[in-house]
Amino acid sequence: MIHTAVVGGGACGLAVARGLWQQGRAVRVYERAMASHLHGHGFLLLANGLAALRRLGCDPDGTLGHPITSVRILCCSGQVLVEHPLEGAVAMLRHDLLNVLLHGAPDELVQYNHPFERFDWDRERARAVCFQNGRSHPADAFVAADGVRSSCRLSLGCGAMTNPGRVKEIVAHVRQPLVAAELGHRFLKALDPSGGLAVGLVPLGDDRLVWFVQFDSHRFAAPQPSEVGAFLQEHFRGFPAVVRHVLGATDPARAHVWHTVDEDPATRWSKGNVALAGDAAHPLLPFTSQGVNTALEDAVLLSDLLLGCRDPDDVPELFRAYERQRRPALLGCVEAGRQMARSFVQPSATRLQLPLMA
Repeated sequence: MIHTAVVGGGACGLAVARGLWQQGRAVRVYERAMASHLHGHGFLLLANGLAALRRLGCDPDGTLGHPITSVRILCCSGQVLVEHPLEGAVAMLRHDLLNVLLHGAPDELVQYNHPFERFDWDRERARAVCFQNGRSHPADAFVAADGVRSSCRLSLGCGAMTNPGRVKEIVAHVRQPLVAAELGHRFLKALDPSGGLAVGLVPLGDDRLVWFVQFDSHRFAAPQPSEVGAFLQEHFRGFPAVVRHVLGATDPARAHVWHTVDEDPATRWSKGNVALAGDAAHPLLPFTSQGVNTALEDAVLLSDLLLGCRDPDDVPELFRAYERQRRPALLGCVEAGRQMARSFVQPSATRLQLPLMA
């Protein structure tokens, strides 16, 4: 039986593991953080991500998350600029998705407090993954799903992610029953028509919502964590009252300043029996809302390929096949995100860019 080690306990890594353990295959996940630190905020699951989850048995009755059925875009003055229906999208918090992926898993599936250090190689084949806590774990196949600042990607020589994204984000979630009820199933985004500043509100289906602020860091200096409250108060005072209310009701200390990266996909997605997946292989700018969705698609394909593998010597070719199948679509996602970023920084008066790539 092929034994798989997954580096990274986020959505991509857990999805790979779920696809394997459900079929009785040997797999372990190694996560650098402690279990209590795996929180994060929220995101939109689009049709492709939901289809991947259903392949993993996570949403058999279609009740996962809170349906988002439309997108409304406002000018910061409050004028409605455009409204579009949105099919097959749901909103949910990150930790809720992780719990869904872990449902029914064996207790020993995820090993926490395992910061990656290196792979132990025997020529072109990794024999074990080694961690900063002094432990090492052998396997026949390794999936590196350790996120947008992947240490595994760097160790494989597949390109360091050092190019900062021009558009950065501040993200938080907050309990606001009245606003959440008013939004219902609508994703609301308000933007400065001159470009470079916007805020989005996404209801989660109870009394909570996720909000995110996007800003052009060439025009607005990214705040330090202690400066988030002042940043929001200064730059959003002219936005609609609902936006000011939500931002003002949030504890700034609970908001996360997301320093995005704007990188091409990895120069290669595998080396021998090690494959990169999710953000480690193809970081995406946030405009597409496709980061978690494409990561889940990666995970389903990788787990399917590994389920069909009986000989460890076949793993390198399976991983090359994975890259050949996935890379073309992801190149398109990367370029779409960059085009959305350009439109955000310098908006066109004749074309309003929708805030996601469905």
